[in-house]
Amino acid sequence: MTTSVIQTGFLPGAAQRVRARAGVGVWLVVLSAMFNLIMCFINTHGWLRVNATQLAVIELLIMMVGMLAVRHAVNARMVIITALVIGYMVGAKLINPGLSFKFVHDLAIIWIFFELGKMGGMEQAQIALRYMVFLILACALVEFLFPVQYGQQFNIWQYYVQKGGLSADTVNYSNTTSFVSGSRSGSNARTYFPSIFGGRRIASIFLEPVSIGNVAGIIFCWCLATSRNYKKEREIGLYLAVAAFIVLGDSRFATMFCLVVTLVRFSPFRESAVITFLMPFFVTIALTLAGSLHEIPGWLPRITHDDFSGRLLFSGQLLDYWDLSHWFALSSSPVYTADTGYAYVSNSVGLIFASVLWFLFSFSRSHSDAQRLMRTCLAVYFVTSLSIGAGIFTIKTASLLWFLYGATASETENREVKI
Repeated sequence: MTTSVIQTGFLPGAAQRVRARAGVGVWLVVLSAMFNLIMCFINTHGWLRVNATQLAVIELLIMMVGMLAVRHAVNARMVIITALVIGYMVGAKLINPGLSFKFVHDLAIIWIFFELGKMGGMEQAQIALRYMVFLILACALVEFLFPVQYGQQFNIWQYYVQKGGLSADTVNYSNTTSFVSGSRSGSNARTYFPSIFGGRRIASIFLEPVSIGNVAGIIFCWCLATSRNYKKEREIGLYLAVAAFIVLGDSRFATMFCLVVTLVRFSPFRESAVITFLMPFFVTIALTLAGSLHEIPGWLPRITHDDFSGRLLFSGQLLDYWDLSHWFALSSSPVYTADTGYAYVSNSVGLIFASVLWFLFSFSRSHSDAQRLMRTCLAVYFVTSLSIGAGIFTIKTASLLWFLYGATASETENREVKI
């Protein structure tokens, strides 16, 4: 009866409301990715002087709308986990006044967009992907073909200075309106097609090139988990989009990640929850050991070479420099952690709760093969990305990531409806 009603399109009022809420998820994913571009345009034209507080309010409004849409998904387990995490962080803050509660915001993004994806299902995920790919490629084309005019409309450098992402005294060596990582030169020359792009890295709607590479990795995870060798299920267009994003952003991280995750995807351990759980511990130990081999007594760790190997070394040196109080969030890190994800997580919520949260992700019940494969692919993404930064938590890419993963959690239910 339910199947026939859905197929004919005559839905009861409750079902119509559910479908409407499911569609909200797509627009929130798009808005999460686009609002920085919109605010940069507004700031460039002087209509509003943008600051970090305004951007935080926009994020909170997006999350509030998402929370309203998935409010019925709140359950006792989620409430208990949230209460325990916040309780630990409150206790830690009594010892470590410098502790920030931003990680609670990061967890909220994860839960809200996962539930939105689960509610929307595979169909809404495909719609979100089509919108995102179109917007990214359209904006990238304009940025590539009309760099001067694009810079006049979107002064990215000024935008990041005003919102606090760049220090006001940072030297703009490239002498452009792009972000500090918007070009490569000298010994750090562009990898892909320098004869066409010169030293430029295209950031598209994300304003900074690293994000377009991260989105390439996220979409590649989706393709590996959901594509099948059947008509209309091969995802050829998405694979081509991934390649285009990597080239546009000249993303060495995405290149490396796609190679690694492909090997994992076709290995015998591709659906192993145990291997998924152990991944970050192996990498953290390896980074710490590498840092100990390059330890300089009395010297605070810092990034000496702003490339992939330099960031890996910085991560290892910082983790090696710490004592137990830093690992358990009981004292603030003497060095910023934004460029090393493992340090950011441990110094925000403590090693124990970080491990518990990762355990819950690794051993979460899967409803389909696609979800199990997606979980493993995303685990590889987290493990590799956290080695060089905390970018996996930014809403402009995390919203898409968790929306897609949530959609795979509903794949079984969707297929049953279509029968």
